Amino acid sequence: MPYIVVAYDISDDRKRLEVCEKLKSMGFTRIQRSLYIARGGSSKAKDVARALQRYIDRSTDSVLVMVIPREVLEKTITIGVNRVEINEQSYGVI
Repeated sequence: MPYIVVAYDISDDRKRLEVCEKLKSMGFTRIQRSLYIARGGSSKAKDVARALQRYIDRSTDSVLVMVIPREVLEKTITIGVNRVEINEQSYGVI
């Protein structure tokens, strides 16, 4: 199953917190301050995008919702603290 990665740049503190809580309620794990990951495909990604629209000021904010195949994520290179484990193998933690 693919993964959904959500990254955002939201200027308003309250809205940013609401997006964080919404993503957590949808099963996402926070891997950096504004970067989240969950299992799911394009259907769930569309649901996520629709759910987050209400928090976004389109003139100042941006949200990226990306569907990434597992085999691509398994090739991730992490520098520093690894906050998410895609599989049982270690994969390039520097």
